[in-house]
Formats: sequence, C-alpha cells, structure tokens
Amino acid sequence: MLKKKLPIGIQTFSEIIQEDYVYIDKTGYIHTLITTGKCYFLARPRRFGKSLLVSTLSEIFSGNQKLFTGLAIESLPYDWKKYPVISISFSDIDCTSPENLNISLTFYLQTIANEYQITVDPNLKPGAILQTLVRQLANQNPVVLLIDEYDYAILKHIHKPEIAHEIRETVKNFYAVIKGLDKYLKFVFLTGVSKFSKTSIFSGLNNLNDISLDNRYNILLGYTKNEIIQYFEPHLLEASFYNKYPMEQLLNEITIWYDGYQFSSQTTQKIYNPFSVLLFLEKKQFSNYWFETGTPTFLINLLKVNNYPIQDFDYTKATNSELSQFEVDAIDLKTLLFQTGYLTIKSYNSDTRNYTLGFPNKECIDSLAEHIIKSMTTLPGSQLNDVVFLLHKAFESNTIEQILPILTRLFASVPYTIHIGEEKYYQTIFYLVLKMIGAEIIVEEPTNIGRIDAVIQTKNNCFIIEFKINNSATDALNQIKTKKYYQKYESVDKTIVLVGIAFDTTTKNVSDIKYEQLD
Repeated sequence: MLKKKLPIGIQTFSEIIQEDYVYIDKTGYIHTLITTGKCYFLARPRRFGKSLLVSTLSEIFSGNQKLFTGLAIESLPYDWKKYPVISISFSDIDCTSPENLNISLTFYLQTIANEYQITVDPNLKPGAILQTLVRQLANQNPVVLLIDEYDYAILKHIHKPEIAHEIRETVKNFYAVIKGLDKYLKFVFLTGVSKFSKTSIFSGLNNLNDISLDNRYNILLGYTKNEIIQYFEPHLLEASFYNKYPMEQLLNEITIWYDGYQFSSQTTQKIYNPFSVLLFLEKKQFSNYWFETGTPTFLINLLKVNNYPIQDFDYTKATNSELSQFEVDAIDLKTLLFQTGYLTIKSYNSDTRNYTLGFPNKECIDSLAEHIIKSMTTLPGSQLNDVVFLLHKAFESNTIEQILPILTRLFASVPYTIHIGEEKYYQTIFYLVLKMIGAEIIVEEPTNIGRIDAVIQTKNNCFIIEFKINNSATDALNQIKTKKYYQKYESVDKTIVLVGIAFDTTTKNVSDIKYEQLD
C-alpha cells in the first residue's frame, strides 16, 4: 500500500489532496450536510479538524470538482455549481483588544472584497462591510458564508471577564447582521469550541441548526478505529515494528491513549483525537501531544479556585442545555471541561434525558492530573512518574505495605503554605495519581448505609478504601467492616482488600495504613 504523507497541522483541503497527504474521506457526511440544510453550527474541541472541514466546504461550493476525484461525494448526486464564498477564520484575526479586533476584522473583510473586485467604504463597521459584500456578490449567485472559530476572540480573554464582555459585544454586533442577509445566502456554517448564548448568533439566527450533538454527525470530525486501520496501514506497520508490538496490541494502546470521544447520545463508534493520532504515527512514541499544544492555565486556575473538584466530574450527569451553553459571567466547570475536550459523553439515558460524562482517554486524564498535581504540590514531573509507577506495581501485586512510603513521599511535596484540613484535598491528589496508573477508581460511592471513600479495581484485585483525617487507620478499617462496604463487591471474581488510610493535618501527610484481605 502506498505510504502517503501525514497531514500534521495542515488545514487546507486542496493542499492535502494536491500534495498527496492522507485524507480521511468525510465527504459522504458533508454531502448530507449541504444537501439537507442551509444554516449550521458545529462545536468541537480545538485541533479536531474544524478548519479542514471549513476548507473542504469552501472547495465544494467553489465548484472545484477535480479535487474530489475518488472521494465519496464524487459518486453522489451534486451539481458542482460555483457560488461566491466568504470564508472568515477568527483565529487569523488580531483580537488582543476590542479596538484591534474591529480594525483587523475590517481589514480581513476588505481583503476578501478586493479578491472579488468589490469596492467597500473603509469607514464602515465590519457588520456593514459584510452586508455590502454579501449583497453585491449575490448578484452572481447566492453566497456561501463560512465562519471558523467564531468564539476564538472571546475564549482568548475568558480569564479576563471585563475584556471578554467587550469582545463579546463587538462580535455580537457583527454576527447580528447575518439574519437579515438570509435571502442572499446559499449556505451558512459556523464552527467554534463553545456555544455562547448571549452573542446573538443563536438568538438572531433562529434557523441555525446546531449539529454539535447530532447522532448523524458524531464522526464528521476525528477518526474512527476503522478509518485509522484503512487509511494509515503503512504508518501503523512502521509504528508496530518500532514499538515491537504486534498490530493488535498497538491498536489497543492507541485506543487507550487517544480514543474515547463521543459527541452524540446514540453511537456505536467512539472518536480518536486526530491530532494526537497523527503525531503518534509521525513520532511512533506515545505522549500527550494534544494537551501539550496549549497548557490550559486558565482551566487549571479555575479548578484551583474551586478546590480542585476533578473527581466530581468522572461519571457526572449533564443535560443537553448544560452541554450546549456557555457564559462569560458564570462559567460552569462541567460545561467548560466538556466543550474543551477534557470530558466526553459516556452514555445517555433516554428516560431522564441525562448524559453521563467522563474522561475520554489516558492522554486527557494523565495530562490534566499532572498539571493539577503540579499546581497542588512541588513534586517534579520525574518524581511524579516514579510515584505513579511504584503505586501501580503495589496495587497490581497487592503489596499494600509498600504504599505507605510511596504516599508519604507524594504528600511530603505539598507546600507548607497550603492549608489542608479537608479530606477532599488528600482524596483529590490520591485520586489523580491512581487515574494516572490506569486503575479503575470510583470515589464516594454510595451504599445503603453510607459512602465508600474510594474503590479501586485492578486486573485481579478490588480495594475498598476509607480515609480518616486526624484519626487512626484502624478506625477507618473498622468503619469499612462495620458498614460492610465490601458487600456489593463480593460477587466480583477478584481478591477484595479493605484499606484504611489516616492523614495527619499537623504533618500534612499520611500517618498510617491498615489493611485486611477478605477470605
């Protein structure tokens, strides 16, 4: 099989096709999109292929049929009529301030006008320039309007609410003109990370179809397992040889690291992060590629302000409206984590109409955990890796006596200036490290007579854990036995181990661990 180049960082459809890069054929879904509707909005996390999709739409509506030779859309009924296309990417526009945004957007639109040899008054505001452009271009044919990363300017200042508000008003005035241009427009498509409910896009464009959670378009962006096998076979063979993994094991590791995304209520196919898959196939080493492209400082700071409630989000519930709306004034952490790609849909209950969310894959939880632990402790990354490795060995081998010195080393790195008096703080650090080792962990699981602080399951063992603050590990162990927290796990075919862990707020460390194995 011919080995094509990997399209890392390439967002231009024509370049991918003409320069012989791998293109995952999504044109069948795109055909459905453009032949069954007119105005769409799609939200996806960063680096999931939104810009490439916009570029592909631009080429289709520009009538460049030759670029699509051999792709799904070539065999589907379509007239390949040429339409004027206005394509705007807000990530290419200076948004350092509301003033610069206006200036840059004006220049951007004037450049498009020049390409179509249309004269516009440079003193007009961006919205008025857009109106002029669309109306004049519509004298030829109805206009296609494509807006990529519509929310980029707002998200860029989300950590500074006062500037974000001004930016929001600026783009609000720009987007408000679109509704009045409906009769001149053939097709409208907007992409973004978040759905701001007060930008007037969604209140003004009442015919805008939000397909972000639409079952039909779950795999419109990103890769499925079958697509990875079909399109990247030569690269997979090289990665298999390089890592000395049989192909089945290699695909399993790629799944653990980069799969797990779901953007609809009903689907049998999960989505792999396309950016991370491409970087892995290029470098042939597993790493946190997607996370490293932009350290989420604002996100980490927001979690810090809220006392790091990260374990509360694993298997949390959310409604459609909670996943679809976002506000500068009241940032919902659950919504933020979902829309930015750190949480994904795990399941949907049609009776309650609730989604269950969770962390999608190893890359996400490892990266998030590492950044949070770094902000909570002074532990260097190399030592954190050692702690994770040693804990993994201890739990897998059921050698609980080895856990005390490992945890002592971990909690000794908590700065003295940090006030620790809550069980939650200890629990969070413990939880994050265990997530990094790949253990199946549930925190504060309810039973008929109480809550289990933590349940950890490895391949052969099930650990029932109770934490105590300024109390003895023996008391913690006795509570597990008295309340019979272990009963609901007696049917699992694993060794059940009861573990009591005591924390001392004076020393800010683990003071003792007691454990007992059930017969």
